[in-house]
Amino acid sequence: MYGYTDGVILVGIDGSTDAAIAAAWAFAIARRTNSVVKAAAVWTKRPTPYVPGVDDLVSEMHTRTVDVANRSLLDAGLDGIEVIAMRGPVTEALLDTADALDASMLVVGTRGLGPLSGLLLGSISRRLLFTTHRPLVVVPRESTLNPPALSRVLVGVDRSTVAERVLSWSATFCASLGVPATIVRCADPGCEKPPGHVARVDDRVRAEAEEGVGSFRDLGVEYDVVVAHCDPRIALLETAASNETDLIVVGRRGEGQFRGLGGTASYLVRHSPIPLAVITDSSDEAVP
Repeated sequence: MYGYTDGVILVGIDGSTDAAIAAAWAFAIARRTNSVVKAAAVWTKRPTPYVPGVDDLVSEMHTRTVDVANRSLLDAGLDGIEVIAMRGPVTEALLDTADALDASMLVVGTRGLGPLSGLLLGSISRRLLFTTHRPLVVVPRESTLNPPALSRVLVGVDRSTVAERVLSWSATFCASLGVPATIVRCADPGCEKPPGHVARVDDRVRAEAEEGVGSFRDLGVEYDVVVAHCDPRIALLETAASNETDLIVVGRRGEGQFRGLGGTASYLVRHSPIPLAVITDSSDEAVP
C-alpha cells in the first residue's frame, strides 16, 4: 500500500500571495485530516566564510526569514503555522526538510516571487516535480486564500506501474476527507471504428479500471469511472470542469497509451486551474 498518511504537511513559502494561497490550501486539508502544517522558508544569500561576524549574519538571516514568512501568513489570516527557516538552494532545502519531517506531502504555489530572495515557486514547483519522491501538491494562483471545502477528487490513471500507487494514495486521501472520486482512463479505439467497436473498447478499459480500484471499495469511498477518447491532459481538465472537481491526482512517469502521465503531470503543473497532486513511483530515479 502507498496510501496517504496523516503526517506533517510541509508547505514552501516565500512571502508572496501565491505562497500564502498554497499555505491556506494545506491548512484547510490539515484541519479536516487532523494533520499538522509546517512552513518552510528558504534564504539563498551566501555569507562570505571565514570573516568576522559570519555566524551573526547567518543568525540574522534566519530571524529575518522567519519574521517575513510569519508576517505573510498572518496577513493572509493564517495563524498557528510553525515556520522553519533554512539556507538554500531552494529545491534541495525543501526536499531535505520534507525528509527530516517525514512529511506526508509537500505543497507549493506557482509563480510566487516574494521578498525572500531566490524562492520563485513557479520554477521550483517544476523542479520538485522531477526530484521529489513524496506526494507533491501544486496550488495554482487561481485558487484563493479561502479555498472551498474539497468535495471531489479526480484521479487520472493509465496502465503504468505508478498507477497502483496513485490509486492507493487517492483512496486513502478520499477516505480521510470523506469525499468521492472520479477515476479517468483514456482509451484510443483506433482509426477503424466498426459498429460496436468503441463500446467494446470502453467496456474493456472500464473493466481494467475496476480491477485496480479495490482500495476504494475496501475503504468505502464512493467513485465512478470515466473513459475518455482524447489526450489525457485534455480529458482530465475537461472532466474536472464538468464534475466540479477540487483536486486532480496523477502519477509521474506513467507509460500509458498516450505516452503516459509523466508528460501529463508536467503539463498540468503549468495549466491546471485547480490544485494538482503528483504521486511518484518509489522506483523513480531523480532527474536533475
